[in-house]
Amino acid sequence: MSVAAARRKLPHRQTKTEATKKTMMRRTKAIKGASRAGSAGLVATFLTAFAGVIAGAFSAYVAGQAANVSASRGNIVKVSLRDTSITAFEARAAIVQRAVEGRPIRREDLERLPAPRTPVAPLEPSRSAPQKPKIIIVFDDMGIDKYAFERILALPGPITLSFLPYALDVNAMAERIRRNGGEIMLHLPMEPLGRADPGPRALKTGVSRTDFLRDLEWNLSRIDGVVGVNNHMGSRLTADEEAMKTTLAAIDRRGLFFLDSLTTGASAVRSAGATVGADVLVRDIFLDADLGKEAVYQQLKALEEIARKTGYAVAIAHPRADTIDVIGPWLTSAPMRGFELAPISTLLDIERNRQAQMTAAATAPPLRR
Repeated sequence: MSVAAARRKLPHRQTKTEATKKTMMRRTKAIKGASRAGSAGLVATFLTAFAGVIAGAFSAYVAGQAANVSASRGNIVKVSLRDTSITAFEARAAIVQRAVEGRPIRREDLERLPAPRTPVAPLEPSRSAPQKPKIIIVFDDMGIDKYAFERILALPGPITLSFLPYALDVNAMAERIRRNGGEIMLHLPMEPLGRADPGPRALKTGVSRTDFLRDLEWNLSRIDGVVGVNNHMGSRLTADEEAMKTTLAAIDRRGLFFLDSLTTGASAVRSAGATVGADVLVRDIFLDADLGKEAVYQQLKALEEIARKTGYAVAIAHPRADTIDVIGPWLTSAPMRGFELAPISTLLDIERNRQAQMTAAATAPPLRR
């Protein structure tokens, strides 16, 4: 049989082969089409994403330019050191007042305070102990009662003693405190309201500038090695901003700070200090403004509450028998209750850190929304 006749006898095989070829051709075209479609999809996806990036970048640029324009127009709030200092002081004063009155401290009061600074250990931060609330005790009116001085010298510390400049043998007593590692201050006599006598060479309003500066220099030169100054009485003088500018400028020139005993709500000490650039601190409570041991117990309770809520607390006490009787055991047990007893210079570091934070926060650019 010829080959041609053989082919005529196998028609369905020929058809099947041709069909197979056609099927393969269709599949090949489909695969190529799908490949082209996939490539087109990928390209489209890439172009869409790229367009999104360009749009986002442009939006960010526009937003940045808007922020720069706002800044150039002075829309960023600029708060001076004086303003931030006063604002933070008032916020903390509200907490102190609530603690003294035994009222609960509100969350919104705490939120107005700057965040505490936590030191970072350079080698093993995981093992560093958390900061304890600091309590600073300053004994005023020192130097007159020698027996009270000996009792206070025996108290656990650190505590700070503020000496009256006209006390006899004041430098000898101050030297004993320094040898024990304590800090001393000058308890500067100032004019009060009313008829109380602040003592000899007290700073007073209504005198000539020459007399004022002469008395100020006499007081500042009486005690060696003081770290700062606080007012003895002074409810009238500390309310006189011009007199306090003169006083604080002289104190600052000596490298000292001023602790406002806050004997009047009209005190101009902080504003005067901000004007002349002097370091000004403020006490939180008096431990013994009211007489009797029970009053001291109550004030110590408030002191602990202030320290827990704000990180530190500053109290002024006086060399009275009841005060010393109560505060001795309290000082001994304070570290076991989680508090750190600190000298007055620690407060200066806290205040400077707080002012730096407040200034940075006030001058920082606004957050973008």
